[in-house]
This record gives sequence, structure tokens and C-alpha cells, in this order.
Amino acid sequence: MCNTVWFAYSGAMSSEDVPRLVSLAWGLAVAPQRGPKRELSHERIVEAAVELADAEGLGAVTMQRVAQGFGFTTMALYRYVASKDDLHQLMLDAVTAPDAWAIDDADWRMGLSQWVRVMSDAYSRHLWALDIELSGDALLMPGHMKAANAGLRAMRGLSATPAEKVGILMTLSVLVRGLAGVRREIDSVSGGPSAATVELIRAVVADAGLVDIGAVIEDGTYFGGEIDTDEDDVEVAWQLVAAGIERQWGAGSASPEPPSPPDSPEHRLAAAEAALADTVALRKATQRQAQQLEKQEARARARRDEAKAALKAALRAR
Repeated sequence: MCNTVWFAYSGAMSSEDVPRLVSLAWGLAVAPQRGPKRELSHERIVEAAVELADAEGLGAVTMQRVAQGFGFTTMALYRYVASKDDLHQLMLDAVTAPDAWAIDDADWRMGLSQWVRVMSDAYSRHLWALDIELSGDALLMPGHMKAANAGLRAMRGLSATPAEKVGILMTLSVLVRGLAGVRREIDSVSGGPSAATVELIRAVVADAGLVDIGAVIEDGTYFGGEIDTDEDDVEVAWQLVAAGIERQWGAGSASPEPPSPPDSPEHRLAAAEAALADTVALRKATQRQAQQLEKQEARARARRDEAKAALKAALRAR
């Protein structure tokens, strides 16, 4: 499919008109004439670089280190990826999103919530991605465009214009990336405040008459407590944005019917395969969620039974 697209495209426009990084990311760039073709590809190079960054951080990713992992010279990598900056952009695109998105396109609230979770999880698993600045070319690469496609699919039933939907995705992207950055900065402070510090803060806040923040300091919420702060922060932020989307565009509803692909057998097949992959991913994600909910239900029932037993014991004691 890609080769067909490339030959058709190159006949209408010279390769100088298209950034090589974009062509490379989509697998349309011409392979180098010299070099270890069978052993290397830009996909394998990016995969190795991501593994290195996950293990040692982005600073450890150099063309030399990645080349050493394959047993090749640094120059061998330069035949595939032009620079370390290009490699970073390819890495960012690779971890931005999964190949198949588990997105519900029947309910925009559920679909966008799933989209936010996927993006948030991607940054949580690869925090070094926050150190890579987004470029204009990055937005034209497959990972980012698949993410945008999934977000737009989630909004099929939302009565907003295409420009407004793109604006919603931009807002959610800023939200997710910003929260991940703030959480990383907070987590970099090891151990949190000491017990003495917590007691001091409680005292001075009470003396200052700061009653509203005093309540969340007193119950431990302000210091993290026992809640999953990452999940909690993302959920609160999403609910705020969802309320705004609902008020602005949720009154009406658009048809969730998917747009028609370009009228050619190749494009129709590609669209059908993508739709199948996305549906399978949604089914698997729904099954996992159902299993998690069953476990939560079992724990809730156990707590309920314990509470009933405790109540009966208290009544007998009276």
C-alpha cells in the first residue's frame, strides 16, 4: 500500500517538497543504497532508542549508543536517520499512541475519556517524551495523526465543526502533557514532606485561618494520601473539560456514522482493516474493564458484608 502511494505521489511532486523525516516516519522514504539493509531499518532503530530511553533516560540516547547496540558504526545509522533530533522526533511519534485505538465512537464522552487515558498512560510510561519539543513535522507523522484520527472518531456524535473538534483535541493534548509534566516535577521530590513538616503546616495553616485548604491538609489529601494522584488529577481535569464540551456542543448530536474513505479499492481495504483493528482493540479493552469492575464489585461486596456483620455485632452488644 505504502509503495503504491509513494510512487503515485512522487510522480506528482518532487521528494524535495516533502520533509524526509515525514516520509521516513510513514515508511515512504527511499532506503539507503549502501549500508546494512537487512539488519537495520528506521523502525528497529527507533525501537532500540525507545528501550534505551526507558532504561536510562533521553540523555543516554545518542547515535553512537544506539549503533553500538546493533554492533554497527554510527555512520550506518546516519544512512537511515539524519540526526539525533530526527531520531527523537521518531521516538516521540512511536510512543504517542498504540497502533489500534480502543475508542468508543457511539458516545463522545466515553470516547474522549478513553483518548485522554491512552495519551496520559503513554506519557506516564515514557516520561522522557516530555523532554522532546513538538515540531511541525511531528504533527504530520503516523503516531500523531493516528491519535488525532482516534480523537476525531470519538467526536463523531458531537455537534461541533471540524475546526472546533481540532481545537478540542489541542486542548486535551495540552492538558495531558501539562499534567504529566507537573506530576513528574512533584514526583522528583523524593519521599514527600516529613511528618514534622506536615504537623507544622497543619498548625500554621490553622493559625492563618485558611479553613478551606486546612480541610484537605487535615485529611491528608493535600499531601497525596492513599489516592492514586495521577489517575485522580487526570479524572478531575477531564471532567472539567467534559462539562465545558457538554455545555457548548452537547445539546445537539451529530450522526456517529464514519466518513466514507476515498473511492478506490486500496483505500477502502485500508479503512476496513483499520476499523477492524480498532474494534478488536475496543472489545479487548472493554473486557479488561469489565474484569476490573468485577474485582471492584467483589471488594465492595466484601466491605458491605463486613459492615453488616459489624452492625449486627453492635446491635447485639446493645
